[in-house]
Amino acid sequence: MKKKTVYNIIMVAVIAAIAAVAVILAGRHLGWFDKAGPAGETTAISATVRKGLANLERGGIASELKGQVQLRQGDVVSVTSGYVAVDVDTCSLMLSQGSQLEIVSAEEAQVRLVTGEAFCQAADAPVELQYGDHSATLQNAVLVCTVRTGSETMYVLGGTVSDGENTFTAGKTGCYVGQELSVQDMDLQALSSFALDCILGCEGSMFCSADAVQAVLDSRNVPTEVIRPENPETPDATDTPDTPNVPGTPDKPNTSDKPGKPDTPSTPSTPSTPSTPSTPSTPSKPDTPDTPDTPDTPVTPDKPDTPEPAGPTCTIEIRCDTILNNMKDLTPGLDVYVPDSGTILATTTVSFSAGETVFDVLKRICDERKIQIEYSYTPLYGSYYIEGINHLYEFDCGQQSGWMYKVNGWFPNYGCSSYKLEDGDTIVWCYTCKGLGTDVGAPSMG
Repeated sequence: MKKKTVYNIIMVAVIAAIAAVAVILAGRHLGWFDKAGPAGETTAISATVRKGLANLERGGIASELKGQVQLRQGDVVSVTSGYVAVDVDTCSLMLSQGSQLEIVSAEEAQVRLVTGEAFCQAADAPVELQYGDHSATLQNAVLVCTVRTGSETMYVLGGTVSDGENTFTAGKTGCYVGQELSVQDMDLQALSSFALDCILGCEGSMFCSADAVQAVLDSRNVPTEVIRPENPETPDATDTPDTPNVPGTPDKPNTSDKPGKPDTPSTPSTPSTPSTPSTPSTPSKPDTPDTPDTPDTPVTPDKPDTPEPAGPTCTIEIRCDTILNNMKDLTPGLDVYVPDSGTILATTTVSFSAGETVFDVLKRICDERKIQIEYSYTPLYGSYYIEGINHLYEFDCGQQSGWMYKVNGWFPNYGCSSYKLEDGDTIVWCYTCKGLGTDVGAPSMG
């Protein structure tokens, strides 16, 4: 009996010790026992989930980020959905969905945007933001930083930002592709809706007005009907997007994009007969001879159709239907940007000027139809690179996913702003998920 009592006491002590160790380990991981160091030695860095879900990786252990958490060197914050606010001393960073931020050094106020997008508002105290292979000192500035595979972009909205070798002023966009830098005037249309929302909530001084930002946001908050072709009365154009689903038949759209087809149904041949209503020899219209009150009225509605093709035209279509078969690989929360049909823009006829490129037509139609698009200039290749369309970016649906384009069924091996269009060209932008384009009809690179 005495041995049994001793055994029970030992078991209770062991269980209590295990529980205490578990609590200590969990507390250390979650920062329950963190204490602020002496003033001036360590910068206070904290993360707060403002909306959605986020994870905190610390010491090789990942857990859900809840409430406000003090961050330490080596911590990585990953935003699954929504957005997360990170405060580094007097600098505030807002991380968008799909972003990762690593704490490089709390003592020296250094953080690294691993991937994704961050809206940054920095005050007097300098903070070092590393992004890709580059770093910038943030002080008295407002900016948006994006890190995508192959490119890092800095949109400076207010103040100046220096990376040691280059200084970016308000209203400028600095884009690195490798070590090649291009600097351009900022286009608000190139910013994501997340960034535009952050701008409206920012009280700092910026080069753009709140009205201009709101106008861009309002233009995107439109019904999905705007994605349809401008002329819904021509059903042939809306039916053709179904054919490119079959990779083996990429050339079929060539026969359906002739600009003359919509104009041929006009009936200019019959108006000559109503001018002589006494000759009812045309039995095709027995109703009109009785009331030839306005024989010219059937003619005038048809005439506006004939001068429509002014100059060369092409067709353009934007599809992401491959994602529908790979939804399990899609970044959580992005399903709202994938239409049920997989068609972001149905086949639409667009006129263009001589010398214009695939990029020119894509940007114009996206601006006109209020479809989000993000792009960057690649100096190495002298061409624009399409990073995202309709908030769908490279690697959003697997490690081989991204945007590709084809013209007349052929996938060019150079940038879209280098492909000059010809009359009758058929452009299809398609999102590939697997096989580096083989799932959308591109030849295998193996």
